[in-house]
Amino acid sequence: MKIGQKIQITYFILLIVTFLITGLTFRQLLHRYLINEARDQMRIEAKSIAETLKKVSLEDPKFRQNIIVKRNLKVAGRFIDSKVIVFNQNDRVVYTNIEEVDKKTLRLLGDLNSVVTRDYVMERVPITNEKGNLKGNVILFSKVKDLMELNRLLNRTQMASFVVASIIAIVLGMFLQQKLTKPIRDLKHHMTYFSLQDDKDTVSIKTGDEIEELAVCFSDMTARLKKYDNQQKRFLQNTSHELKTPLMSIQGYAEAIKDGVVEGKEMEESLEIIIDESQRLKKIVDEMMYLMKLDNVEETFCYEKVSLQEIINLAIKSVKALADEKGIHFHLGGDWNHIGCFDGEKLNRAFINILSNAIRYAEKDIRLECNVLHKKVEIYIMDDGPGLKSGEMKKIFERFYKGDNGNTGIGLSITKAIVEGHQGKIIAYNNGDKGAVFKIELPLNA
Repeated sequence: MKIGQKIQITYFILLIVTFLITGLTFRQLLHRYLINEARDQMRIEAKSIAETLKKVSLEDPKFRQNIIVKRNLKVAGRFIDSKVIVFNQNDRVVYTNIEEVDKKTLRLLGDLNSVVTRDYVMERVPITNEKGNLKGNVILFSKVKDLMELNRLLNRTQMASFVVASIIAIVLGMFLQQKLTKPIRDLKHHMTYFSLQDDKDTVSIKTGDEIEELAVCFSDMTARLKKYDNQQKRFLQNTSHELKTPLMSIQGYAEAIKDGVVEGKEMEESLEIIIDESQRLKKIVDEMMYLMKLDNVEETFCYEKVSLQEIINLAIKSVKALADEKGIHFHLGGDWNHIGCFDGEKLNRAFINILSNAIRYAEKDIRLECNVLHKKVEIYIMDDGPGLKSGEMKKIFERFYKGDNGNTGIGLSITKAIVEGHQGKIIAYNNGDKGAVFKIELPLNA
């Protein structure tokens, strides 16, 4: 069953339940209201009749023929079809408008001490003379089923209203179903025919509710998928290029040696080139494998209590020989004594990659600073080289992107993956007119 049908059925069930509860409640309240209203009116009318009969002798045998009395007693039938019984002080019936078929009821009500069944509504009012002496009683009563005629009329009206309301509700429910399910069908259509190759495959749903939020999430997901797909394509293209270059060099020199084209000293130089290219090829493959491990969700980070001072000192020690060869000095500043939960091995590799990159471009100095601010650690690595070129800030962490004097183009991608694996972030920018700055932010609970 589709969601639209479920909504319509639920809507109709709610309508029926609401009607039943409302109808039953209204019926009970109306029943009580009619009974109470009938009693109130009978009481008023009975008092009016008793007041009229104050000056009339109930013992007069011509009481029934008294036109004035008859006319005055007719007021009892204004609101309901009430029956009237007038008793004298000897409990003898002197007047009644009950028909012959109701004589049994007359005998039942004639006994003022009897308990009237629940099928009747009745009010008794004493008749007194001007001195206040009891001279008889007047009784007004009506059958409950006669009172319920109005209730049944209202029930029929209510049922007719329900039928009309149900038809309107069904039509309105179908309209709402179409309106509600249309954005869902549109979203389903986009999901069904989604393609990574279609740059215009976007979904725009404006409903202002959870469906719009779902559409936004889907659009974000497709954007990330397309971005990841493009990255993978560029990665494969760049990988093919990076692997093809050393392989072609190795193949060319190996064929030259085999064919005897190079001999003697040239052969030794060719072998040295083959070895260097093989080492370069091995380094590229190793870095690619390491980067793939970082991308793999199964690759875990081994966090332990470690000092940033120890990690940065170890990284500097690893690249110091290369820095000394170029006459570059390291300057540490700030608070490096912070101890936190880090993966020391991976973080050390990240620092080595940044320092190696800085050494290639620095002229004399590389400054490293560490500051602890609230819930994060900020680390700055700055060189005094020419800085980043325009547009390089966004490309520098892409895989196989190499600037001038670049190496494999994977090192900074590995660094970015390691930092983000620590729930941190890394950015690069120029330090004014000279030098590049790498800023790393790591959470204190990393």
